[in-house]
Amino acid sequence: MNRIQLFRERMAAVGASAVLIQRPEDVGYLSGFTGSSAVLLFTPEHALFITDSRYAVQASAECPDFEHVVLSGGAGYDQTVAARARALGVKKLCVEGDYLTLSRFQALKEHLGGADPIALDPAADMVMPLRMIKDEDEIAVFREACLMADRAFEHILTWIRPGLTEREVALELEFHMRRAGAEREAFDTIVASGVRSALPHGRASDKLLEAGDFVTMDFGAKHRGYHSDLTRTLVLGPASELQKQVYQTVIDARDAAFALIRDGASGRAVDAAARDVIRDRGYGDFFGHGLGHGLGRVIHEGPPMLSPRSELTLRAGMIATVEPGIYIPDWGGVRVEDDLLVTDSGFEFLTHSTRELIEVAL
Repeated sequence: MNRIQLFRERMAAVGASAVLIQRPEDVGYLSGFTGSSAVLLFTPEHALFITDSRYAVQASAECPDFEHVVLSGGAGYDQTVAARARALGVKKLCVEGDYLTLSRFQALKEHLGGADPIALDPAADMVMPLRMIKDEDEIAVFREACLMADRAFEHILTWIRPGLTEREVALELEFHMRRAGAEREAFDTIVASGVRSALPHGRASDKLLEAGDFVTMDFGAKHRGYHSDLTRTLVLGPASELQKQVYQTVIDARDAAFALIRDGASGRAVDAAARDVIRDRGYGDFFGHGLGHGLGRVIHEGPPMLSPRSELTLRAGMIATVEPGIYIPDWGGVRVEDDLLVTDSGFEFLTHSTRELIEVAL
């Protein structure tokens, strides 16, 4: 079943007779379009792809299952959507209420008004329930994106040394992934060393790496629209006993989470299993973020997946990160993160870099 059919089933399930899709990630997911400007208009009988002249040829090649509409005569998207919706007899149009700004909603509402008004329904996310369960093609792309990250880390182990800046390490990781075929880095690469490794989102700075530092690297590749996300923490030189202890606590927390992950598991319970290990070892005050998030066409995809506030039940086909961390101010921190695919009986690793504590020889 293709994604148009799947989406029409979703429309029927929520009672929507017409839906306008404007979020770029949803447009790409449903149509296969890789450009930056288009909207989709769905009814039970029609699937319209609306774009401007820059993308007419590209869209005809990438989106063969749609009826194509190219903006013309100076009309913008709202005007064109209103005209096409009226021509299709639409009386109520579902829009992405969690994506449109108030001003964009009001502008669209004005174009849909007049003598033959079309009501607007700012519905909850229509596409995310479909995007959260990956199909075989998506999983194959994820494998490639994760391999790019794994190989970049493998390379950095042969290259990293004291005296480099965090920024230089980040650039080397990014260059290696791009050379392997990545569109770009999946997000702003994090490289945080020494006391800065206690910053969960410490962007790479001009700080020099020093012997004895923890170095946390959080990075990923965007490949064919999908994002990988890998974190490893290593030590430049021999690790201290405290560094070994903190690192092992993070690994044990991950293992506790892994024991629960499978189709039907509670996201909140998986988070709690890891969090309990960290708390019981005396580091509970130093782990503040959720255990993991969904991955896909955006780096944090979908509702909270593995966190104390998660209301999600894991399903086979979901892809998530698992990334416990301990961050001790003025000392340093550890995070170890992998991407995994939820299966009926457990999970499958998509990232494969070593999870052992690496002590870089100086």
